[in-house]
Amino acid sequence: MKDVVKVTGRVNSIRSAGKKLVFYDIVGDETKLQVQASKADWKGHGYGRLHNSIKRGDIIGVEGNPGRTKTGEFSIRTL
Repeated sequence: MKDVVKVTGRVNSIRSAGKKLVFYDIVGDETKLQVQASKADWKGHGYGRLHNSIKRGDIIGVEGNPGRTKTGEFSIRTL
């Protein structure tokens, strides 16, 4: 079983990697954390609509699995 964490923070930056992957940098309590949201993990349930509505400065809550990206950066992969 993979660990599941829940975090909240203010969106500091948003980066797209094609149409199927979005990275958010969120900040809370002076700590930065990267969030990785993949369309494959969402199975098409409102992925585009949700990610188009999130803007820099929004406060979001995220639930997911901690891990590292291909570049080695610590990240939360959304469920």
